[in-house]
Amino acid sequence: MIDPNLLCMRCMSKLTEENGVCPNCGFDNAKAANEPHQLECRSILAGAYLVGCVLGQGGFGITYTGWDLNLDLKIAIKEYYPLGYATRDSHTHISVLTLSGDKKEFYQKGLERFVNEAKTLAKVSRDNGIVGVRNFIYENGTAYIIMDFVEGETLKSLAERSGGKLPAQEVLRLFRPLLTSLTHVHAEGLLHRDISPDNII
Repeated sequence: MIDPNLLCMRCMSKLTEENGVCPNCGFDNAKAANEPHQLECRSILAGAYLVGCVLGQGGFGITYTGWDLNLDLKIAIKEYYPLGYATRDSHTHISVLTLSGDKKEFYQKGLERFVNEAKTLAKVSRDNGIVGVRNFIYENGTAYIIMDFVEGETLKSLAERSGGKLPAQEVLRLFRPLLTSLTHVHAEGLLHRDISPDNII
């Protein structure tokens, strides 16, 4: 097992010294920190998953880079954290607390949808174009989907590099597998609701 202090919190490459500058991506791990409402870097989930830097955040969740401590494998960790309906415990900086009243009910319904999303993605994740689901856990008053980490360039970055436009044939080549996969996801009763150039790789 790799010492978690010898992993870069941004790219999960091996470091030459504890909390040092990453030789792969140049990130200074002595400064590794997420926002207060996000899990702290180097948190460990279920005794098996190391949390790194935030990859992205939407209205219903936060996605972190991560490391599977048992398999020595880079992963992505998606945390259910609906903004405005939950808060991070200010003492532990780990546990998620739901807000009261209608917000608590919304949180619970959203958590159920998150669980269903994980189950559906696990069923269809073998499709080309769908990220693989490795595990699902309840912890810290919320839930987490442990997924394969997908390396590559986002559609947004590709479009920006191409001057904001892509040839029609290139768009068709990129979108055919995505649309086929979405058809399977929709057949399972799940709507993605967050398709954007930022999360198409």
